[in-house]
Amino acid sequence: MATKSKMAIEVLLAGADIEGIVLQPHLLKTTRLVTVDLLWPRCSIAKKTSAREVKFRKAKASFKGEAWSRRILFREEVEGHAGFAVAVSEILDDEWFEKFLRLTAKYALKTAADFVQKYTVGIDDIASAPIDALAQLEGTYPGPRTAAQGVLDLTEEMLPEPGGSTVVEVPLHRPRFTKTVGHLKLEIRA
Repeated sequence: MATKSKMAIEVLLAGADIEGIVLQPHLLKTTRLVTVDLLWPRCSIAKKTSAREVKFRKAKASFKGEAWSRRILFREEVEGHAGFAVAVSEILDDEWFEKFLRLTAKYALKTAADFVQKYTVGIDDIASAPIDALAQLEGTYPGPRTAAQGVLDLTEEMLPEPGGSTVVEVPLHRPRFTKTVGHLKLEIRA
């Protein structure tokens, strides 16, 4: 049985574009959460995850000129075949608006439950239970939705020579669709 050699690599953000996602004209500058998973770098490690907020201008993000400490996602040893799974979130400004609406709905439903309890003496717990349950569900925020996602297999042939670097592109598509709407560029240094 042949043993695969381990190679230490750094994975850095190099660029991103999501031009296939239709933007309204007033959204020339947006902030989104970019999450990158390094899948199976070694036999004993199933996944490493890194995420950061990224500012997009006209659906593109450039990391040129940014410090290494802002671009770095992973510094890890890989053994043979690995992969990347990428997710780009909805606009985070939209996320805050959704949180506000959910919180407002939660308190409106709690007020309605208090009103029902006040006027249904004797059966107040039974009468207000469905409204309390709705308030609890509505107040729960699942996190930002994924606007684009993609995967890329990282083969040994794609890894750079020691001391070198290479850029790989992860194609992005909308959830439940296959049409490519953009790319995330990752720089791999050995």
